[in-house]
Order: sequence, then C-alpha cells, then structure tokens
Amino acid sequence: MGRQHCLTGVIAGCGVAACVPWAPLGWRVLAVAVTAGASLLPDLDHPGATAARSLGWITRWVAKGVGVVSLIAYHATREPGDPAERESGHRLLTHTIPGAVLVSLAAVSLCLLHPVAGASLCALLAGLLALGMKVTGGAFAGVAGWVAWWLLEHQSGWWWLIPVGVLVGCVTHILGDTVTAYGTPLLWPLVSQGMRWRAVTTPATFRAGDAVESFLVAPLLTVAAVIAGGAAFGVWPLLWVALVGGDWR
Repeated sequence: MGRQHCLTGVIAGCGVAACVPWAPLGWRVLAVAVTAGASLLPDLDHPGATAARSLGWITRWVAKGVGVVSLIAYHATREPGDPAERESGHRLLTHTIPGAVLVSLAAVSLCLLHPVAGASLCALLAGLLALGMKVTGGAFAGVAGWVAWWLLEHQSGWWWLIPVGVLVGCVTHILGDTVTAYGTPLLWPLVSQGMRWRAVTTPATFRAGDAVESFLVAPLLTVAAVIAGGAAFGVWPLLWVALVGGDWR
C-alpha cells in the first residue's frame, strides 16, 4: 500500500544520502524526500492509486493514459504464454526496470531544462510523499520546491541526486510489489517460461493491505525508517554522546 511504499522509499533514500556523506546537508535531505516520493510513481498506471489522486482529475487522466500505453506495450511485446485477454495496464510497463530508467531520464531532462522545472518535480514528489504518509502535503511540497530551487541555483553540481533518487525510488517500489502475491514483470523484456510479462514473486508473499502488511510489515518498516534516518544523518552517535557522554566509539 502507499504508506509502506513511502516507508521503503524513505529507507532507500537514506541509503542514497549515506552514499554521499560529503554532499551538502540540504541535498542529502532532498534526496530522501525525492526517493520516497518517487516510490509511488510506478502506480501512476492505475486511476485509484495514491499518485493518481495527487492532483485530482489531472493525475487521474494521466494515470488512465499511462495505463493505456502500458497495455499497448504489453500486447505489442507479449509472447504466446502471456494472456491475450489482459485488459488492465496496471503493474506492467511502469513496474519494469526499463520503465524506471525512462522515468529517471525524464527527471534528468527536467533538471537540465531549468532550475524551476527541477524544483517543480521535487515539489510534486514531496507532495506525493506527504500524501502517501497521510499528512498535509501542501506546505511540505512548497518548502521542498523552494529548497530544491535554491539548491539547483546555488549548488547545482549535485543536481544528479534528483534523477538518482527517482530511479532508486521507482526500483524500490517495484521490488516492494514483487514480494506481494501478484508480483511484477521484473524480468521484462527478457522471456521466461514462454512469457515476456511473467509475474515474478518471492517464495514468501502477502497480499497488499492484508493483516501481514498491516500488523507486521508496516511496523517493521516504520522502525527501519527511523533507524535508517538516524544512521544516514549521524543522529545515533550524537544521541549516544548526549545520553552517556564521552566518545561514542
């Protein structure tokens, strides 16, 4: 579900931030927000998804269009083993690694086009994160957009963290859906077992929104997100020093 996708995006975003500890703090925080927001983008192929509801009728129509394109791609590339009666574009093209790469390249184009374009993307992704976490998103999106604009104007050498965050967030979503019962076409465009769009799952799966996700997966991800955030931004050593004093090592 959307909230759990956001939590996994936060964890992945903290991983991105931890990989560049020498980057300015603002860029590392923005990378977490962008990655977490982008973890909802692959579901922009379903009108009922969180991403499709983010901007009302605009994103709902976008979602319908993305679903149609995904379905066209499915029927144009399917193998004999893929069901011919498929009528939904959900969990198809946007849930593939090449699809995630295409979205990331679109982010590259926006960042290189103009700081305002890159900042607008960051604002939208921050708004998605807030919506997915079920908190008020307007102010958060506005602040994130302003910060992104300032960073792109004054510290533009780190602009690439935005498309990297988008890519990581999309891939994180795909991997998250892979552990659910319906799986994802993770191997596309490779042919496996006579199918190009074969749904890949893990040995242990659960249904999205069921008791396993609500009472086991969600709490574990919440704890993991807090731990990841503390580790990525050096909170735990500072907390240790504050509590017990002395050298945290």
